[in-house]
Amino acid sequence: MTEFQRLAIALSCTLLWLLWVLILVLRHRRTLQATRRQQLSQKAGGVLIAYASQSGTAATLARQSAAHLEPSQPVTVLPLSQVSSEALQAAKKALFVVATYGEGEAPDNGQRFARNYLSGGSAAGLDLSHLSYAVVALGDSTYERFCAFGQLLFDGMAQLGAKALEPIHKVDGARGDTSGVASAMPAWFSAPQPEEVGNAISRSSIWWRLAGRRLLNPGSPGAPLFELTLRAVNDWPKWRAGDVFVLQPRQERAQVSRWLARQQLDGSQWIVVGGRGQTLQAWLRDRALPEAVFDRDKLLRGDFSEFPLLPAREYSVASCGEERAVKLIVRQQFSKDGQLGLGSGWLTEFCETGELFAGSLRENGNCHTPDHQRPLLLIGAGSGLAGLRAQLAERVAQVNPGPAWLLFGERCPQADRPLAAELEAWHKRGTLVRCDRVFSRGGKSEYRYVQEFLAAQEESLHAFIARGADIYVCGNRAGMGEGVHKVLQQLLGERELEALLESGRYRRDLY
Repeated sequence: MTEFQRLAIALSCTLLWLLWVLILVLRHRRTLQATRRQQLSQKAGGVLIAYASQSGTAATLARQSAAHLEPSQPVTVLPLSQVSSEALQAAKKALFVVATYGEGEAPDNGQRFARNYLSGGSAAGLDLSHLSYAVVALGDSTYERFCAFGQLLFDGMAQLGAKALEPIHKVDGARGDTSGVASAMPAWFSAPQPEEVGNAISRSSIWWRLAGRRLLNPGSPGAPLFELTLRAVNDWPKWRAGDVFVLQPRQERAQVSRWLARQQLDGSQWIVVGGRGQTLQAWLRDRALPEAVFDRDKLLRGDFSEFPLLPAREYSVASCGEERAVKLIVRQQFSKDGQLGLGSGWLTEFCETGELFAGSLRENGNCHTPDHQRPLLLIGAGSGLAGLRAQLAERVAQVNPGPAWLLFGERCPQADRPLAAELEAWHKRGTLVRCDRVFSRGGKSEYRYVQEFLAAQEESLHAFIARGADIYVCGNRAGMGEGVHKVLQQLLGERELEALLESGRYRRDLY
């Protein structure tokens, strides 16, 4: 093949891909516009509840909020990416429930709104003087720009003339601070109760047992990586690839026993709370144990107000609903003093096979694959294999699924080949048409990281996207996630990547 022929083929693929992206974007916008017109005509003058969510928490809270309001007044619930000038003009009151992503950024489904309404964009001159609003901002105080996007939204609405009903309420996920959400809402808002939106044992939580635990990287120079298999007890929830498992961690039995001994308390004492009885030791296993003075009489009466629940931990589900078991892929984490992390330590070390613990599944629609017939490019590294495996498992369960291309990074080729047999089986079935592994240590390839390898695949990437492929990225945001995003911008262009993002063909499950 001559150089001219190669260039002609590459140009043809690029033009076809651009045409396909344009068709999808126009089709998507027409659908959204029709939906908005219908909603606005039905609920004009009602309450708008808009959310921007990366992992599904803000979306869940928004839907729960709508359920409380709908019996008394018309409510429209929309992701922030679908909030138009017409929707803002039609509403009298608005509640914005928004997360902050990364270092102060808007979540993926809030970026278009931020550009158009909060950063001097095309709708910056909009008059919203008729609109009253409140903002609940979800964030993590361990980041320097805590709740930065929520603050930007709160200030931006005021600049457009809207009237704040209350000061912005910031919810700190690092402390499990969800108890103040209800009290922070304006008087007109019938807020969910704290236990409904908390990240501990809520009404949606059920009991799970550990059915299996398998080390995936024996001999690796990195921290141990485990596959956990969980089974629900007396219930079976539904979930999809992309959803999140919210774990209520527990204390190691020996640690609780040592604390009880220091406090000269009998851990076998039976205590009944709300009709449920168990030993004092069992009650304390999922709670923080203070070394300071506490009210012993209150504790022995079953009042655990001085013993807050341990903060929840969240993990991308590594299986699909058809498998009838929740799988997680968890790497052990360690604190500066060498102690195992709260969630990873419980799951990989302290929880015994068959033991029960509380947890729930949270929907994350941002990471659901809308059409398994389309090709799918899966990119990730490390424990990000969890989200990638779930997408592949869900795809394999479909009839005539589209092809998948997996690009995955790990440490060394000798010890870090997790799920190799399973991936090979899916490759033989024809669902996984291409599997590229990149190793940061000791590999023969000149590329050490997935973003470096991806940068050298421009022709293959354009050809795959031209066939209508989706892109799904899962893993650590810093390093891999940011690096992959920059490479995609360079290879596809910022406008094209934004079009993929807005049409739901580019999804990121990063942490």
